[in-house]
Amino acid sequence: MHICEALRGSALALADAEVLLAKTLGKNRAWLLAHSDDELTPECWTHFTRWVERRRKHEPVAYIIGEQEFYGRPFTVDKRVLIPRPATEGVVRAALSMLSGGGDSREMVDEGIVVVATKLKMKNEKLKISSIVDVGTGSGCIGITLALERPDLKIIATDISSDALDVAKINAKRHNVTDRITFKQGSGLDPVHHLTEPFLLVSNPPYIPSGNDLMTDVKDFEPHVALFGGKRGNEIALDLQKSAEAHPFCVGCVMEGHKE
Repeated sequence: MHICEALRGSALALADAEVLLAKTLGKNRAWLLAHSDDELTPECWTHFTRWVERRRKHEPVAYIIGEQEFYGRPFTVDKRVLIPRPATEGVVRAALSMLSGGGDSREMVDEGIVVVATKLKMKNEKLKISSIVDVGTGSGCIGITLALERPDLKIIATDISSDALDVAKINAKRHNVTDRITFKQGSGLDPVHHLTEPFLLVSNPPYIPSGNDLMTDVKDFEPHVALFGGKRGNEIALDLQKSAEAHPFCVGCVMEGHKE
């Protein structure tokens, strides 16, 4: 079986088939194009067909291969966490802008999805941000990326799910930032209630209205706790915004959500 034949015969979208086969071979998609007439070993063919069958049952490619790229870096993912999406990179961009002195901003990052950055007033405006609090960290993609982009700042990553925190810790180790990130389990800003240093809140909270019909890939595989944000979808985000405004040391927040 040649590589080109395996791809054509998979009955998958070509991009999906290429990712699965490239991962099977330990190569990249460009390599596949240059070696389309190469023969697959029986072992590789067997492995690839097993993955193809999982994808035919709508399991996301990221869960099958065990990773997803975010901000140019690979992150380990599985069914315990939401799959990082390109739109969420807007949270990182907005956070970096605010950390560099930027003000309020609003960026459309996908159809119907925005990232909003809001400065909050403090009693002492001269205090500089020393920490970032990543609420609902999931895979850790936002907090870990900011730890890599801003090594001068401390990161606190929180999540209501201990399983999600386990995945985030794997990614922190993968990117060599374990010593700079503190992981805390809890809801919203509860884990940092007693924090007494200026911090920026970043979050991709659940914002899909409960009961919304989703693609099978999402509905049947990704954790619902990370997807649904209440009847209207914005309940969790609104609660988090109120908590941020009430916290005496929160100097700003950057959140992803539905355009209203």
